[in-house]
Amino acid sequence: MNRYWLYLLVLIAVLFGSRARFYGAESFRVGFPSLATGFAPSWVAADKGIWKKHGLDVELIFLRGGSRTVSALIGGSVDFIIGSDLGVTTAIIQGAALTRVGVTTNTLGYSMVTQPGIKTVRDLKGKVVGITPGRDAAYARVVKLLRDNGMDASKDVTFLSVGDGGPAARVAALSTGVIHATMFTPPSDMISEKAGMRILTKIDVANVGGGLNTATAVLQKSRPQVVRFLRGYMEAIQYLKSHKDESLRIFSKYVRNPDLGIMAYLYEEISTRVEPGLRPQSEAVRALLDLAALDFSQAKRLTEKDNWDLSLIEEIQKSGFLEQLYK
Repeated sequence: MNRYWLYLLVLIAVLFGSRARFYGAESFRVGFPSLATGFAPSWVAADKGIWKKHGLDVELIFLRGGSRTVSALIGGSVDFIIGSDLGVTTAIIQGAALTRVGVTTNTLGYSMVTQPGIKTVRDLKGKVVGITPGRDAAYARVVKLLRDNGMDASKDVTFLSVGDGGPAARVAALSTGVIHATMFTPPSDMISEKAGMRILTKIDVANVGGGLNTATAVLQKSRPQVVRFLRGYMEAIQYLKSHKDESLRIFSKYVRNPDLGIMAYLYEEISTRVEPGLRPQSEAVRALLDLAALDFSQAKRLTEKDNWDLSLIEEIQKSGFLEQLYK
């Protein structure tokens, strides 16, 4: 082989090796914990190829449960997680190097769903309440609801971890009498109601929903890619708000429910709450910290700015990207 061809082969190997490393750096694994309202923009971004448009190869992974999702981020098996916001907060308190870069919503809607015979919250005394593995935001809401109604969650009810974190197992457990109550987010509350259960009470609260969280090391290493990830997420929100019928189709695909009435309920829930610019509100962040403080008093010392890096969404805002999207 003459020197020219040797040089050419070496050059090709270098170019292809560099290109492989480049594309590897452009890939993100993104976890989410449940089939709930706050994750709908990610489904749209993945289904419509919006992240690909921004030069990213994003693998969206349903991890079933907040504790699993946070563990995956800390362990490095995913680069980003959407949601699991209470779990992220407690992990940070315990020393995990995680950073929050935006939110999907600043309010959350929960429903306490019970068997038909339960008429009031106090009727839950001595009953079994279904929860997901780990102490997530829904669990904290149950504890607060019981406390607000003069009950002690540690004494007056029995908590039972049901399934692997997905809502379907708790819907089935309610229907068969294994549990008497559980806390759902849309559309699982309506699915349960259609199955004959009772929506005992609805709670609409200021709180971070669908938070966009990454490892601090990932942000430091791949800031330009994270900016593009956020741009894609913002564009998916704009698409969701302006393409209802197609969004309903995507929701049905991910939730695996063909009932368009239920999907429309999910659509109204997310489209009215979503934050186009991904900016957290201090009231929502404080509410999340107060929830964390129920188990970790250190959360009371954190401010609404701790462990957030909003410079990325500010950079996007200044670029005029959002203004162009909504023209």
